[in-house]
Amino acid sequence: MAVLAASQTTAQAVLSPEQLRELAGQAVLQGQARLAYDLSGALVDRDDEDLNAHLIRSRAARDLGRNDDALIHARRAWTLSETEEVRYASALAVAQALSSSGRRTAAQLWLRRAVQIAPNDALKARAAEDYRYVRRRNPWATALRFSVSPSSNINNGSRNETSELFGLPFEFALEGEARALSGVEISAGVSTRYRLVETQRKRTDLVFGLSHRTYALSDEAKDIAPDADGADFATSSVFVGLQETYSLPGGKAQLGWDARLGSTWYGGDLLLRYNRLGASYRRIAGETGLFNLSVSREGQLGQGTREDAIVWSASMGYGLALGNGDQLSLSTSLATSDSDADYLDYTQRSISASYGLADPVGPARLEFGISLSDKHHDRSGLTTDGRDERTLKASVTAALPEMELYGFIPTITFNAERTDANIDLYETDNYGIQLGIRSAF
Repeated sequence: MAVLAASQTTAQAVLSPEQLRELAGQAVLQGQARLAYDLSGALVDRDDEDLNAHLIRSRAARDLGRNDDALIHARRAWTLSETEEVRYASALAVAQALSSSGRRTAAQLWLRRAVQIAPNDALKARAAEDYRYVRRRNPWATALRFSVSPSSNINNGSRNETSELFGLPFEFALEGEARALSGVEISAGVSTRYRLVETQRKRTDLVFGLSHRTYALSDEAKDIAPDADGADFATSSVFVGLQETYSLPGGKAQLGWDARLGSTWYGGDLLLRYNRLGASYRRIAGETGLFNLSVSREGQLGQGTREDAIVWSASMGYGLALGNGDQLSLSTSLATSDSDADYLDYTQRSISASYGLADPVGPARLEFGISLSDKHHDRSGLTTDGRDERTLKASVTAALPEMELYGFIPTITFNAERTDANIDLYETDNYGIQLGIRSAF
């Protein structure tokens, strides 16, 4: 060790800073972390604004397990960076130091910064792949949602101005909130999970979610319902739950279950509390397909005048990546609700399909969706024939990758929905545009 120290001292004395920096760089690349750490330390002691020396020392410190030192020198390099290439390298160094010290959520933020300032597509792809790697290792996973949606029918009101009720041979005028009211929906939410257990065959997660949706009425809506306010139709929800996933032998299939407790508010008042228990099955089908099946039971405890209900639901879906890169998915679902209230006692069936184009059309990547559902109530307080509804929904989503910012892409979704029913009161139309964001990776 004395000979090595002497040789290092001699090298530092006879080599120029450029030669010493080159030697330190080669040492860190060849796995000689201690030598690289000492040589870069000499450079930093000589000149604290030696950016490359800070980057080398950060990498060497991380290889030695000295993560606090690695972060100090990475941050120093960041403050010294002036060009895109160097800022990118410094951002990666900060992210790597944070990840090695277990601060993976902060590391993901720095990797998004690296994606944003990457000088070319190859380096951008590398930072995105590093982000995916850190995300897989992070016990925390958080998703934020925000959208603004102008809509022709924020309250799910009738498109008709009159309705026949109770089988009487004349029509009643529909007024106020019974009519469709136009406006703007503002929605925000956050969901997070914390991985409690992860093994080769099993994952156990604690999950939490919070969302809120409120509205601003248009002038036309205020004329139709002068006493109404957008907050009257606001909904909020919160839940906490536990979920587990098991990999089955062969590696192509997974079984899972989840349990949740939650509450929902409407117009600022508590509407219901619920408990939900569900099970799921997923299996890789062929080379690019994925089959999934799920079933759940939800017990709803109505608050105030709302009745209790038991809702059973099941769904089945299949997704496929086509040879040209396009994405196709098909799904069907069935739900039944059992309650003492006519409007909560129903059976509902639906089928849906979506298709996403791999190649952009102009500046946009397009996704198309369509669904058809029918809902049947055996009883209705408004007619002796029960209540039947059929709803058709269609949507077109345009994602705009050229406007990507920190790995987030803006989206514009055009929605159209129409419900026909045997009771005029429940016939609705809804057309709207939803502005949102999604992660690119």
